[in-house]
Amino acid sequence: METKRQGWKITYVLVGLSVLWFALVLALNGFNEYAVRANIRWSARFSLICFCLAFGASASDAIFKGAMSKWILIHRRFIGVSFAIIHLIHLFFLLLLHFSFDQIFVPQAVFEVTLGGLAYLFVVLMLLTSFKFFARHLSKDSWRKLHLIGGYWILIVFTNSMVGRVVGGKYEYLPFAVLVILVWMIRLWHGNKKSAPSK
Repeated sequence: METKRQGWKITYVLVGLSVLWFALVLALNGFNEYAVRANIRWSARFSLICFCLAFGASASDAIFKGAMSKWILIHRRFIGVSFAIIHLIHLFFLLLLHFSFDQIFVPQAVFEVTLGGLAYLFVVLMLLTSFKFFARHLSKDSWRKLHLIGGYWILIVFTNSMVGRVVGGKYEYLPFAVLVILVWMIRLWHGNKKSAPSK
């Protein structure tokens, strides 16, 4: 019971600090296109870090077996919920930019919109099924498949976004590109290790 209360405190802190940061950006710059775009970038980065921690938790703990990896694994539900909320805030800023300053959702961007739209569908479904009221309507196998497929789809979207920006010359995104590649590596390595026949 104590772990659960501590876990929700993690969500409150992560989301609360993120919201305070977004408010600070707006307070310092005013409500303008620059401030909204800045919060789009910050919300993407914050949500990416939370996602990588949550989605890589199981594989990281199996590989490194340390106190930190164990702590993240125990609290990955709450870190994952934090990711979903911050990423929905990211969507809010995208919509704010589109309707207030620059129409970014255009027919020419159909691939990015489709890729991101499906990712947000998974974000919402995974967020809802992180709570027992919704999770009880799914079997354990269905729940696992939803979070596994959704997690990999979101990882693909983040990889396309961050690695694509680095390839395009925006090297400030290099640490985030390295982070998503690291998650791919530990997830795939751990998956191959589990599927390998024992000797």
